[in-house]
Amino acid sequence: MKKNKPRGIKLRAAPIVLSFVILGLLVGAVSYQSMPVALDLDVDESKDTSADMVVPAVPSESESESVAVAVDDKNNEEEPLPGQLERDLWAQTVHRYLQEDLWNDQNAYDAGHYLMVPVHAAFELDEDAWQRAFAAHFARFLHAIDLQKEALTAGRLARLQYLYLASRFAVAAEKTGKGYLVSPDLVYFLYDEIHRLWAVEPAWQWARDPFEGGIRERLTWKLETDGTKLARSYYRAIIDEELFLIAIAADLRAYERLTKSEHRYSATIDEVLNTARTILLQEVVPQTGGGWLFQPGVWTDHPDYAYAGNADKYPEIKPAPVVGIAQDSSHSHRFPLWLTSLSDAYDDDSLEKEFYVSLKQGLERQFFNKVLVMPTPDFPAVRLTNFMDGSNGVYRWGYQTQGEGAGYGPYELSGTFILGWWSFLGSQRIADVYRELSAQFPLPEKVIDVYVGPNTLRERHELVSNPESYHNGFRELLVILAADLAELEKIRMSTEREAP
Repeated sequence: MKKNKPRGIKLRAAPIVLSFVILGLLVGAVSYQSMPVALDLDVDESKDTSADMVVPAVPSESESESVAVAVDDKNNEEEPLPGQLERDLWAQTVHRYLQEDLWNDQNAYDAGHYLMVPVHAAFELDEDAWQRAFAAHFARFLHAIDLQKEALTAGRLARLQYLYLASRFAVAAEKTGKGYLVSPDLVYFLYDEIHRLWAVEPAWQWARDPFEGGIRERLTWKLETDGTKLARSYYRAIIDEELFLIAIAADLRAYERLTKSEHRYSATIDEVLNTARTILLQEVVPQTGGGWLFQPGVWTDHPDYAYAGNADKYPEIKPAPVVGIAQDSSHSHRFPLWLTSLSDAYDDDSLEKEFYVSLKQGLERQFFNKVLVMPTPDFPAVRLTNFMDGSNGVYRWGYQTQGEGAGYGPYELSGTFILGWWSFLGSQRIADVYRELSAQFPLPEKVIDVYVGPNTLRERHELVSNPESYHNGFRELLVILAADLAELEKIRMSTEREAP
C-alpha cells in the first residue's frame, strides 16, 4: 500500500471554521432522521452508509472555488482529515477488530486500550461509517449480554476498561449531534454498573475482608487512613478500577448535561464526583516546574516496584525499593482522558471544570519535564521514563504476565505512548510529537524491541498482539489519529479562549 505523506493541520483552524460557515449558508439547518440504533449499522466500509440520512448537499465546483479563495495554496494541497492512509489502516485494523466479541475475558482489557483513540476520532473527524461501526459493535454487545449476562468479562478492571470505552462513545456521540447512535439501554446499563460497584457489591482490599459498602466505603477508608500506620504503604493506593469507575460516572454526568436528563442513580453520580474531587485535592502533590504527581510514595513497598532502584536488568538482580517513588508511566497514560471526562462533567464556567483543566495542564508539564525523552543519535524515536518522576529503574520484575527472570528495564514502558492516550493532553507540542512519530513508520526493529519490552504471556487477539500490532497498521493508525485529535483539541481550546 502506498503511503501518503504525513501532514499536519496546524494552519487549518481558519479553513475548518470557514467551511462550516459556507456549508451552513449553502444548505441551511440540517437534521438527521431518527432511527433505531440496531438498523443497518454493521455496514461494509466500502459501501455508502448515508442512504438512511438527510445529509448536507455537496458544494458545486464553483462554490468550492469560492471557499478556496480564503485558503492559502499550501493548505489547498493538504488532504482533508482523515486522509486515505487513515481510511486504509482503519479498514484493515479497527473495522475488523470491531466485528469481534471484544467484551469477553480475552479481549475486553485490550479493546478498552486500542479503541479509545479511534472512537474519539470517529466523531471528531466526522466519519459516518466509523461512527456506525462503533454503534453496531455496542448493539451486538447489548444483544450478547441480554442473551447471557455472563458474556461480559467478570474481571473488574477489564470490565470497567471496556465500559469506559462505551461511556466515551456515548458522550462523543452526544457532543457531535449523533446521539441517535446511542442506545438508551447502553446508558442504563452503565448507570446500573456504577451504582452496583459503588454502593452494593463488596469491594476487595489487601490484607483484610472486603468492604461490604462497596467502592464508596473502600475509598472513604483510604482517604481517612494514615498511611504511616499501615503495614504496607500501597494499602491506601487509589487503584485503576476506582479511577475508571469515577471516569465513567463523570461521563454519565456529561451525558445528563448534554441530553438534559436525569436517572434514578443520578444521586450516586453526585457522590462519586464529590469523592473524585476530594481524591485529587488531597492526593495530588505539586512539583517543581508546574507539574504534579499522584500519590508519590504510595507504591514504594508494592512488589511491582520492588526493583525500581536498579538502573538496569541483570540475572542476579536484587530488590531495591525507592522511597517516594512515583506511579509508573504506563498506568499513568490514562490520566489525560480521565481528567477530560471529569472536565466534561461540568459547565464551562464552573470552578470544577477550571480545576480539572488546570490539572490536565499540570500533567502536560510533568510529562514533558520529566517523562518524555526526545529522539537522540543513539535512539531515533521518543521514549518514556518508567516512572512519572523521571526515574527509570526496573518495573514489575517477575510479574505474572512476564514470567520469572523478566521485567521492564529502562524505557521499556514506552510502548504505551503508541496507544495515543497522551494526545488527550490537547497541547500543540503533544500533537507535534505524535505527528513526528507517525512519519517514522515503519518503525525500526530497534525501536519496536524497546516499545514491546518483555512481551506479555497473556493470550491476545492477533490484531493487538505484539510485535504484530507494530507491523499490521494498528499502532501506526493510533499515532496518526492521536496527532489529529491533539491538534483539533488545541484549535478548540484556542477558539474558546478567543471567544468574547
